[in-house]
Amino acid sequence: MLKRFILSFSVAAIISIVAAPSSFADDNAAIQEALAALDAQLPGKLINNPYEIKWRTDGSDKKDAVVKSEGAPGGTAYQVRVKKTKKNPWDTATRIPMTESIAKGDVILLSYWARAAKPQKGRTTGDISVNIQRNVEPYDSIFEERVALSTEWKLYNAAGKAKRDYAADKTQLNFNLARAKQTIEFGQFYIMNLGPNGDASKYMGK
Repeated sequence: MLKRFILSFSVAAIISIVAAPSSFADDNAAIQEALAALDAQLPGKLINNPYEIKWRTDGSDKKDAVVKSEGAPGGTAYQVRVKKTKKNPWDTATRIPMTESIAKGDVILLSYWARAAKPQKGRTTGDISVNIQRNVEPYDSIFEERVALSTEWKLYNAAGKAKRDYAADKTQLNFNLARAKQTIEFGQFYIMNLGPNGDASKYMGK
């Protein structure tokens, strides 16, 4: 149910926001209305803005761009071409700063659209890892998942419980990409705080 709703809402919301020219104020009002509607339907509290994602990929031997991609929510994707494998998977990484803090005990659910547009030669899937992690020592994570990405667009989920407070200005979402020479595409993602008594298990694998 979560996957079906996010797909239908994402496409409709993006189209409605960008289809007609309007003033900045009107755009902002439309985005806020879309966010409120989305937050009301998703589990827990939405703690990122999926319509204003600040994509950034760090590392060398890579090329990134926003591209048209058939099957992606809204028809566009953020694409990263990893030209060379590295010693560490995080040596080429897409990093997005958090906009809200997370308290100790909170259960966090991440749902994100992604695909391997071009896996490494000889492979049929992409190879990435994803985490929500502090960007200061000891670089501890709420969760970390290694994922074999399909070449088709899919909604992936990851979840974990915070073992300490995570301040927004010291925490980020990371997609680590350097395990393979590959081209990866990302669509919208949704970070949801289910609270200290949240149950993310019902959404995993759907």
